[in-house]
Amino acid sequence: MLKGAIIGFGRMAEFGHVPGWMRNTRVRIKAVVDPRAERRIRAKEVLGDVATYPGVEEMLHEERLDFVDIATPPLYHSPLILQCLRNNLHVLCEKPFVTDLKALMQVKRLVQRTQKTAFPVHNWKYAPILAKAIEYCRNGTIGKIVHSEFHTLRTQPAEGLTSWRDKTGESGGGGILMDHGWHGVYLLCSFHGERLQAVSTWMHPHPSQGKVARSVHMLFEFATSTAALYLTWEAGHRYNAAKIYGTDGRIHIEDDVLTITTQKGVHQTFTFPQPLSFGSHHPEWFDTVIEEFLEELEHPEHYGRGLEEARTCLISTVAAYASARRNGRRILLSQ
Repeated sequence: MLKGAIIGFGRMAEFGHVPGWMRNTRVRIKAVVDPRAERRIRAKEVLGDVATYPGVEEMLHEERLDFVDIATPPLYHSPLILQCLRNNLHVLCEKPFVTDLKALMQVKRLVQRTQKTAFPVHNWKYAPILAKAIEYCRNGTIGKIVHSEFHTLRTQPAEGLTSWRDKTGESGGGGILMDHGWHGVYLLCSFHGERLQAVSTWMHPHPSQGKVARSVHMLFEFATSTAALYLTWEAGHRYNAAKIYGTDGRIHIEDDVLTITTQKGVHQTFTFPQPLSFGSHHPEWFDTVIEEFLEELEHPEHYGRGLEEARTCLISTVAAYASARRNGRRILLSQ
């Protein structure tokens, strides 16, 4: 049985990650790290026989582990990933995986040197309704994908024990683009199955105002197709939608309803138990994240698949800010 530790025991760890770890028979969470005494107490209440530590150094010294699950605010992701890889641990980390390209290259080099995996929590593609849409895109049911859109509407940033999402500076998380935008990028790439080549972006407030983005509109260019992403924290209600157009049909998603129409006369509607906009932690999607992580962990030849997806999200985000500062100028992505 693989032994792991959770670093950062906030609401995402407690409600989004722990249920999946407890359901999985191949792993055991042995330790939790959190600087807050009340959260260490809560970890023992939830997980039972688990060691708790206020800092990572002490935990690494005392425990013999196979992996860590990092669920801290984004500011701490890069140093923690690097520290754990240097201690020969596999790493699973919440999004945004890292927030600068230099750190990403350091992670990539350490993965190659240590032969350990570093894997992002890209859980939205495992939502049943989105997994169904991705399946249709990949099996050719609607032909070649030519255009897609994904919309995330929220009334405010998600609430956590630390409100990093709408903060700038050292405690900040980059606004809605670093939060929901990260999901949108890998979802659109999953629909298209092509390498992303360029982005154009508009943000409100404008980056020149020194505030985090609360609304974002991005246009994506793939080799032979296009996509659009719209995100806002200023909507009147919570809502998610997607539109995917292929040469032989189309898919529309309205929160919990997927409709597929093809030129061969297929017209089907599927209703799913929960709308995409329900909740913020999505524990039921984390089971597949764990299985994908363990698959890569146990097969060294697969190392880097999740890391490459995280790289696409990061370079798209960096390019999006550059584009928005120039009022939507088209920015080519580095390959």
